[in-house]
Amino acid sequence: MVDSSYLYICVIAFVAMFGGALIGLFTARALPDHHLSSESATVVKLSAAVVVSLTSLVLALMLSSANSSFSVNAGIVKKLSSDLIHLDHMLRTYGPEANEARANLRAYATKKNEELFPVSDVPSTSNRETSDLLDALLDAILSLSPSDRRHTVLISQALTVTDNIYNERWLLWENPGTTVPVQFLFVLIFWLFLIFVSFGLFAPVNLMVVTSFFLSSLAVTGAILMLLELGDPMHHSWLQVSSEPMRRALLEIGRP
Repeated sequence: MVDSSYLYICVIAFVAMFGGALIGLFTARALPDHHLSSESATVVKLSAAVVVSLTSLVLALMLSSANSSFSVNAGIVKKLSSDLIHLDHMLRTYGPEANEARANLRAYATKKNEELFPVSDVPSTSNRETSDLLDALLDAILSLSPSDRRHTVLISQALTVTDNIYNERWLLWENPGTTVPVQFLFVLIFWLFLIFVSFGLFAPVNLMVVTSFFLSSLAVTGAILMLLELGDPMHHSWLQVSSEPMRRALLEIGRP
């Protein structure tokens, strides 16, 4: 599902662009001929070229930033999944004494998966609950009493991996994405409106031209939707970070 606020913004952007093109088409029919002279057309086209260049550059930079944010968050989720598997392996190697810690690890991983990738629009668990489970996991590891050097090394490594899990948790919390400011987005839409108005002023009125404006508006609207979705990578919609690494981690640490 696509967030309704994103849909509203995309509808506004599409109406602004396609409506601007139609305004340009029909406004040109009402203007005196000297407003549509070749000299006027040259000035309008040059002005539009400046706005087109600026808009293209801004869109490209925003898409690049949003894609980077998406990739970073996807990498954090993969690293978290890997650390969960690694920690479970060390606790299993430690022996039966670490069964309680392994049970806490499974509980935390399950809740974290539900928090990051809920099956419904409303998350089934809270951040506080997930944090408490991680604290319980840390306490269970600290309560282990190593009997030899081998167990001491395993506990030391387990604490290091647990510290990594804490870091990844906070990275996902503090880095939800590069959400585009709404004010700037509407400025961008206004630029697009001006561009399409300038396109329509000197275009002939026929089905081919109108269809071209419609498809162009649709294409740019799709880019804006991609920008919004990529900029909010943990948002629960059709374009989000893959949950496959967490599912694989749950299967692995669920083994006896």
